[in-house]
Amino acid sequence: MYAVGTPILYSRMGVCQVESIGAPPFQKSNERRYYKLRSLFSASGERIYVPVDASASLRPLINSGEASDYLQGLSRLQPDLFRSRRPAEIAAHYQKVLAACEPENCLLLLKEIYLKERELSVRSKRLGQVDIQYQRIVERLVCEEFAVALHTTPDLMKNRLYAAMEIKQ
Repeated sequence: MYAVGTPILYSRMGVCQVESIGAPPFQKSNERRYYKLRSLFSASGERIYVPVDASASLRPLINSGEASDYLQGLSRLQPDLFRSRRPAEIAAHYQKVLAACEPENCLLLLKEIYLKERELSVRSKRLGQVDIQYQRIVERLVCEEFAVALHTTPDLMKNRLYAAMEIKQ
């Protein structure tokens, strides 16, 4: 169980902070407890209620040492480039990679889309809509988590991530 005030990663929603634990206002009984989460990087003020026993969609954030290690190893990550002309197959592949929302999988997916984009640009082509959609999702997840771990902003983290992909080691 996560404590109030703890920043966590909530599946594909990104970095959230636990505001409270208890029965949400929409629940008539106190049978089930929920985390009340607030996104750390959204200005919408939206609150998310997640059952405490649904911990599969929640995980603790990486620490600064882990973030630094991931950044140093990013240029060596070798994703398998998934190729298909069918957007549904591409989306299914991306969903499978993102399912656990683990940092290494997210970085592999980010790099896969990045390499795909570079490959297409050589032929004066662009990414498809599914690629762009998942690129935005994975960028947000990775940049938010790494920004918290390394005490920076998601925008600065995005620049750092793409620079780290380019470093030849």
